[in-house]
Amino acid sequence: MGKHVDIRKQRVRDDFAKAAASYDSAAVLQHEVCERTLERVDMLKLQPRLVLDIGTATGRSLKGLASRFPNSSMVACDLALPMLLWCRRHQDAGCAGALVCNDAEQLPFADDSVDLIFSSSTFQWCANLSRVFSECMRVLRLDGVLIFSTFGPDTLHQLRDSFARLDDYRHVHEFVDMHHIGDLLLAERFADPVVDMEMIDIQYQSLSQLLQDLKNTGSRGKFGPAQPTAPGLMGRQKYNALVRAYEDFRLDSGLLPASYEVIYGYARKSADPVLEAADDHEIRVPVEHLQGRQR
Repeated sequence: MGKHVDIRKQRVRDDFAKAAASYDSAAVLQHEVCERTLERVDMLKLQPRLVLDIGTATGRSLKGLASRFPNSSMVACDLALPMLLWCRRHQDAGCAGALVCNDAEQLPFADDSVDLIFSSSTFQWCANLSRVFSECMRVLRLDGVLIFSTFGPDTLHQLRDSFARLDDYRHVHEFVDMHHIGDLLLAERFADPVVDMEMIDIQYQSLSQLLQDLKNTGSRGKFGPAQPTAPGLMGRQKYNALVRAYEDFRLDSGLLPASYEVIYGYARKSADPVLEAADDHEIRVPVEHLQGRQR
């Protein structure tokens, strides 16, 4: 069974819909992660007929993919329709491709129809990541490739720790760890899965700037009743206590860090699956696939 994160899908859709116009100006981290994920595409020896971009948002990833694969058909999907409309209005017509508003857990595409699936900074918002990987496996053609980036548990740990001093609510999204993501890829019988991570810090003058960026990119937590994080909503006294708690993380440079654990993943759909599922629910790797393997 995949790990189910307590996410209200409607909040995901609503928050990103509201953030469509403000996203690009605030998404410094998301844009950087997108560029680094696109660089991993450059390492592929692949000439895809059809490329699927999951969680395209305002279309930065779609533009990068179109420039790399000018002869490929592009399909972009996103849960929030206003994001897709923004993409259509502001991206070059040549890279806009087909825009589809849908849930990554229920891809509206035929089996064995896609050569490359790309997704940047999206899978962390999916309630059932196992289901997402299952859908990716289904729609990929043989030897098709999945490349993605998402975020791990150390993301925004400073903000999480600061809130923990104030109350027992969850204010920061709970992210799935790298090892569990790797296990989910193996469970869906992807071949040659590779998962790695790096930490990226974004630095701010004040906590209010960080909170505003989270709002403007639609990146606030998506669980239960919304816990307000703005001074006028959460109460001035509580907000000031949060500011004081976060001050403990201020750097010698005078700036406040916001850390992101960025997880990158690669996997391939193979005609000869490496994995064998045993009756006791273990996953066994045939020894012939281990000899001489390069890691």
